[in-house]
Amino acid sequence: MKKKLCLLLAIMLLIALPLSACGGGDVDEPEEGEEPAEGEENEEPVVLRIGIIQEADSTSPLIATMTAADRMFNLMYDDLIEYDDNYRPVGGLAEDWTVSDDGLVWTFNLKEGIKWFDGEDFNADDVVWTYNTVVNGEFPQSPQMEGITETVKVDEYTVEVHTEAPKADMEAIRVNILPEHIYGEKSEDELHTFSEDNPVGTGAFELVNWEQGQFLRFKANPNYFKGAPQIDEIVYVLFANTDTLFQALQNGEVDAVAELSYSQVEQAEALDGIEVIQPDGMNFTELGFNCWEAPESKGNPLMLDPKIRVAIDTALDKQQIVDIALNGYGVPGSSLIPPAVGDYHFEVDDDYGYNPEKAMEILEEAGYTDTDEDGIREDSEGNKLDFRFAVITSYGEAYVKAAGIIQKNLQDIGINVTINTMDGGAQSELIYEQDFDTDMYLWGWGAELDPSMKLSVMTTDQVGKRSDCFWSNEEYDELFEKQINQVDREERIDTVHKMQQIILEEAPYSILYYRNIVEAYRTDKFEGWTRVPEGSGSAVTQVNKSTVLNIRPK
Repeated sequence: MKKKLCLLLAIMLLIALPLSACGGGDVDEPEEGEEPAEGEENEEPVVLRIGIIQEADSTSPLIATMTAADRMFNLMYDDLIEYDDNYRPVGGLAEDWTVSDDGLVWTFNLKEGIKWFDGEDFNADDVVWTYNTVVNGEFPQSPQMEGITETVKVDEYTVEVHTEAPKADMEAIRVNILPEHIYGEKSEDELHTFSEDNPVGTGAFELVNWEQGQFLRFKANPNYFKGAPQIDEIVYVLFANTDTLFQALQNGEVDAVAELSYSQVEQAEALDGIEVIQPDGMNFTELGFNCWEAPESKGNPLMLDPKIRVAIDTALDKQQIVDIALNGYGVPGSSLIPPAVGDYHFEVDDDYGYNPEKAMEILEEAGYTDTDEDGIREDSEGNKLDFRFAVITSYGEAYVKAAGIIQKNLQDIGINVTINTMDGGAQSELIYEQDFDTDMYLWGWGAELDPSMKLSVMTTDQVGKRSDCFWSNEEYDELFEKQINQVDREERIDTVHKMQQIILEEAPYSILYYRNIVEAYRTDKFEGWTRVPEGSGSAVTQVNKSTVLNIRPK
């Protein structure tokens, strides 16, 4: 249809324009009833260009940890169970599923006729290999599989997942199924480093070119089992910051942006043919602390005292941070699970919040006083509350503005911080590869609809892995194991709230804010943009594939 439409438009132009406008008498028009020669039709691919400022860290779902990688995996892979446009669980690679009366065996009937990008058949072997590998290994997705003992093949398109106890979050597992015929040849050690230039998935789009630091190009999978995409390519274009990203949107170089800075909202709303939306903020941004108790930690040992961390959290004017750093596009943070997740979010009481006087009382009672009257408190041995503060600049201006407010808030209660600016890669190296060589840092997380994945980040098992504060608490670990098996929703909510209460009392994180996401996309070139969840959610970065399957040229 696209080719016929282009041909029709070309004929209309030839009729409407004088012959000289089309190159004079040199134009060879086909005889009546004659088909155009092959290659004469306009076959330019329909390309959707999306601007981003964060790049994935790997093409392998087994080892990637950056949120930016999820965009790529959502295009290329499928899960057993996925979400519909209202966040309800629906079949992905699974046609349907049942659970035994005792809640210990889940049976998945798989869809037939699905092909991997390389033409091989998808079947039960791929699910069995993926699930057992993630369960038995130590990968970023492994915490989702807590409680699963084994996955077994019943027949070519049926698998059983066995659990040691009823698993409350089984339908919320988001593990991309990988091709056993490719990954199964690798040893476990190889799997921790192996990635493909052109990954083989079952998804709607296939990665064909990744120029690091520049762009990622995907081509549509015409045989996608949920229906072929209505565009030919998606190109993610990487920009250094939100300023250059906005300029590209303004100049028509990209058709959508996954995130604008808040200072650009009014300008973007004034652009013709551009829709600007603010999806619910399924995220949080934290001031994180170095809680690593190991001898090799290069952090200031004073930061191991939870009373100092609680005092810092109490001293922060989070509303001011939202107003200035986010231009008001967000709400002050409190507990680990964002409000957008629903009733798993723990609502704190009125005693919690900005209170510098209370923060100073906490420090005084803990023995941190300013004996030499230089404005910086010390412990009983004269060690000053003087900390290094890593701040990422490549995520836009919000972190830098927030850091300045934090520095002033802490100065007011007798704590000095020295801000060290860097890009995201440098901060990651500082924490994970240089023995945690800072005391404080700013970072953020995206959240899931089920709380287990985000709660798992703070478990002892994740120290040095997904955890970025290296905090450990035995009671928290026990509650994490408990909530996984609580099929009764109200009981599970209560346990999840208790876990968030422990985070508040120990303060390995100070949750600064839940920020609004600002997306923008062209409505003059494309239609079919779909918000997930309906009416309030994202149209560019989604938990499912609604937009990429519905979008089409206008």
